[in-house]
Amino acid sequence: MITENFKERINYLKKNKLIVEALYEILDLFDLKHSDFTGFTFREEINPRGLLLTAEGDETTGITIRVPRNILNFDLILVTNLLMHEIFHVYQRSGKNQIESREEREWQAYNEMLFHDKFPKVPKLANFYVKQFGEKALTYYAKMSDELKNQYKDEKNRLETLLTSFEKETKSEEKKDEQTISWSDFEKIDMRVGTIVKVNDFPKARNPAYQLEIDFGILGIKKSSAQITALYKKEDLMDKQIIAVVNFPKKQIATFMSECLVMGVYGDNNDIVLLNPERKVVNGSKIG
Repeated sequence: MITENFKERINYLKKNKLIVEALYEILDLFDLKHSDFTGFTFREEINPRGLLLTAEGDETTGITIRVPRNILNFDLILVTNLLMHEIFHVYQRSGKNQIESREEREWQAYNEMLFHDKFPKVPKLANFYVKQFGEKALTYYAKMSDELKNQYKDEKNRLETLLTSFEKETKSEEKKDEQTISWSDFEKIDMRVGTIVKVNDFPKARNPAYQLEIDFGILGIKKSSAQITALYKKEDLMDKQIIAVVNFPKKQIATFMSECLVMGVYGDNNDIVLLNPERKVVNGSKIG
């Protein structure tokens, strides 16, 4: 777990340009250790927005991890997981069971970033990175031999299950976002009261509708196509106050240019019941 005190400690070391010391403290906190790991070296920053670490060497000479000098500018949990990824490579290059295939090494290391089987103390990545590194792992799986693919079949199923659950969670969050708006979103909608001053039939409309002209006071006369023929006769609509959205872009319907959207409630059989103020108000009055 990364506490606020630990974050402050890392920031202190960063401000004093003690980057290597800070990285060692991260390794110590999460037990990211191996006897063949011999230290850190710096590499040039390839991209200020990118973060590339590499493990270099072997067990005979010692294995170093190369890091960019700006490594501590990134999210601390991400940095910790990337350090774990490289320490995992140290294990793969040491001892009797060394992994020769690069695809297999990367597949294992990316899986460790997602499931933390070997290093359970390392904090979990945010969903954004889970998806990113999960897809990266699958690209290495696709490049492996059929024999290795069969060996890691269960792990692949576990990863795909994780990514599927992530996708469902993301879609659920997106759906929630679609269902809620902010106050600033609401303020963008300009709804006004207007009085219908002219009603014509609209025979060229795809669905039965009237052509309306509506007086919005200071906003002037605006036209609208309204599918309200089921419940309203033309004479019922004359001089009737309604509520409409007046800041939609104009929309051409057949030969008619609609300039506002008349508001209503879907009643029985989805027939529209018009919204209107419960008492007469000045045309152009704003809804809020």
